[in-house]
Amino acid sequence: NNTTCAWEVTGTQPAEPATECYETATFNNTTCAWEVTGTQPAEPATECYETATFNNTTCAWEVTGTQPAEPATECYETATFN
Repeated sequence: NNTTCAWEVTGTQPAEPATECYETATFNNTTCAWEVTGTQPAEPATECYETATFNNTTCAWEVTGTQPAEPATECYETATFN
């Protein structure tokens, strides 16, 4: 500014992007952009009767489901879970 004989700095930093619980946003002053890092934890192995659901509040996988009860068998029968 030639009137005040001083440099006037203008501009605003871009808004931080929305991130998932396992991600981190860091502003890069060289590229002038937000860099999002982090990956979702791998889904755990589940049995055929289980379901894994990712909980964004706790940032963890929740495994639900129970194995069906073994049926009553006669003395000559065998129950094997498949």
